[in-house]
Amino acid sequence: MEVLRVKQLTKKIGYRTILSNINLEVSSGELVVLIGPNGAGKTTFLRILAGLTNKTSGEILIDNKPCKIGDSRIGYLGHQTMLYNLMTVYENLETFGRLYGCFNDEKVEGLLKKVNLYFNKYERVANLSRGMKQRLALARLLLPQPDLILYDEPFTGLDREGQKLLIDILKKQQNDGKLQVLVTHKSAFLTGINYRKYRLERGELVEGGDNI
Repeated sequence: MEVLRVKQLTKKIGYRTILSNINLEVSSGELVVLIGPNGAGKTTFLRILAGLTNKTSGEILIDNKPCKIGDSRIGYLGHQTMLYNLMTVYENLETFGRLYGCFNDEKVEGLLKKVNLYFNKYERVANLSRGMKQRLALARLLLPQPDLILYDEPFTGLDREGQKLLIDILKKQQNDGKLQVLVTHKSAFLTGINYRKYRLERGELVEGGDNI
């Protein structure tokens, strides 16, 4: 069973402490949800887990193996979709898949069906709505089948259909035993799914917290 362990994680910028001695353990099939005010360090925390931002001190382990930059075990969906606007929907997934050695035509077709973009696969990304781009970014996130999946405000831009689709994806990843950490301002979106909630405020992580 895979486990994510974060031990004594600290991030400082100059004299300012962004994250202070964060400890967290996520087991296979668990979804951890982070809430907290703007500027609390939620995005910084996710980016450190993803290997996109350096930590000051501490350890991040998956199955007792240290995480590293470009770690193929980790998938990250940030505020930017990181899609190529001049490419088609299909070409975006094909390019990403070939770049990371995980391209499979059958898998791409299946993901496009899962995010309801199969009939848009030859459409340029520039012509998609914000919600459609977010769904394509979700498909790209899942293509390499990462063990640890990180979501930063993934409900942004999604309509009701897209929100339901995302909930279904979260549940499927839970059933598949994936490790998931999700940042959101609105935990009310997560009705009907099991998760463990933490609040990040003033650089400290506290389990629980008020619903928002």
